[in-house]
Amino acid sequence: MFRSFIYLDTDKLYSYKRQIEGTNQVLPKTASQKKAKSLSAGVEGLGVSVATETSITGEFEKDISFDYDRFELALEKLDGEDYFDCVLNSDYDPQTVPPMKIFRISTGFSVPEEFDAVNLIDQFKPMLMGQIQTNSDNEQEALETFLGKASADTPIIIDYNDITVSGKLNAKYLLEEYSALEDYADQDVFMLCKVVGISKKECVEIFDPLKDFIRLPRVMRRQMEGNPNTSGLEKIKIQGPVLKVEIIAIYK
Repeated sequence: MFRSFIYLDTDKLYSYKRQIEGTNQVLPKTASQKKAKSLSAGVEGLGVSVATETSITGEFEKDISFDYDRFELALEKLDGEDYFDCVLNSDYDPQTVPPMKIFRISTGFSVPEEFDAVNLIDQFKPMLMGQIQTNSDNEQEALETFLGKASADTPIIIDYNDITVSGKLNAKYLLEEYSALEDYADQDVFMLCKVVGISKKECVEIFDPLKDFIRLPRVMRRQMEGNPNTSGLEKIKIQGPVLKVEIIAIYK
């Protein structure tokens, strides 16, 4: 199948692929051959024969597209048990898929308007440096360490039939520019997800900037919460119930 990936979490791909296949097979990156001469005695006298030896050298590499094809083929064998393809079987409903099971759907998705990764990065670092009061140089150094590693997981919202689905995209595995994601609000794509669970609250949190972007520890987050000077650090919440998932792949 000729896929174009928008997002692919390769860590989850290979982890779940190994669980299904029960193996950890890799492909050789390089191979070399060498010829070795050997002596042999024949009826008519002494002769020379040439033997070829093959040695495998170098590291190992993964063919992601090929491996993903094999992964989905392996999932098809688990259809109705650990895998539910809502694209091919309209009787499947993501709301009834048990936790830790995988399903596939085809629909659009959107990023909440409150979320803008570029603006977060631009405004949060100077804002946090000015708002969090540190008592020592060590604490200040720790804060700068957190800010230096800041990376936002992008929340997405999927309206599918009668249920709202939500997950986060790790920037490490995003294969398109953030600005391009808005195109998929009204364009169907394929999404492979693992069920985490359903939150039945009236208002469900799907993104916390202090935890999902800055990744501050709980104590530091508590210092920030409720501070009137931290505009833009508010949690993003949507109306429940919400089916929370891990996003494995999005492709078209």
